[in-house]
Amino acid sequence: MIGTLLKSVLGKGGVAGIATSIGVYFLSSVIAKRGVRANLQFLIDSLFTDETENQFLSEKSMKEAKAIAEIFVKNRVLPEKIAVDGVPGSGKTTLAKALASELGMEAVCLDHQDMDEPVAFSKNFAVYEHHRLLRTQNLDNFDAIIYLDQPVVLSKENILKRKRGAYLVDLMNFDLLKRIGETAYSLADGSSHSLKDSFAKVKLKPGKGFQDSENLLQKLDERGFDSAALNKEEKLFLFVEGKPKNGFLAYVNPRAFEDEFLDALINGVMDKPAR
Repeated sequence: MIGTLLKSVLGKGGVAGIATSIGVYFLSSVIAKRGVRANLQFLIDSLFTDETENQFLSEKSMKEAKAIAEIFVKNRVLPEKIAVDGVPGSGKTTLAKALASELGMEAVCLDHQDMDEPVAFSKNFAVYEHHRLLRTQNLDNFDAIIYLDQPVVLSKENILKRKRGAYLVDLMNFDLLKRIGETAYSLADGSSHSLKDSFAKVKLKPGKGFQDSENLLQKLDERGFDSAALNKEEKLFLFVEGKPKNGFLAYVNPRAFEDEFLDALINGVMDKPAR
């Protein structure tokens, strides 16, 4: 077998030849992935159009915004800052814009903000949204927190339809992302208000605050974990997964393209280089 492999390598022009062949096979396989292909199509489409996403708010999002506003009115809450969280594709941006429109507030997307550090939520009367917002930030910055508990399969389909960021479908562990987000929401004090025909769940800040960090620390102490030196997201990972992790890369599936690499390795060694 070693002799066959050596002959194959030499027949391809040595190590450089076989490496090129493997690279071509791997790149072709990755591009064929559903999410990557959709994201490439988005990039191509963006070259020929100036259209902006979410130019109009859907009837569903406006209905959800009105229902959330009614919760505020019923509980005599006039929120200055609201947090919206949920996995990519769950509708955070649309809901934040609809809610901001309904309440006369500003929608603030935190996609370009470093969520591994404390964020200065300096704008009042604002609806902030991000897929790692609840798990990384101090919830007492907000008068209300909203978590979009949409099933992962629906969120993935939404991303593929919009195409932007569709590569995340192939790259990220959405189930893990959702488990950590759900836990961050559930650990916050306050009654959870659900909306009819919606995946949105709402909590209003109690008089003593959300106490989510204190609740998390207590649960870790009960399990015998020493978490004093960990940040909030690391503590959540320790509680949910048994190991402290944090950051965007903590949700990346390390085996996302394993099959494509193995196929490229086999085809690159055994076949002739692509021309």
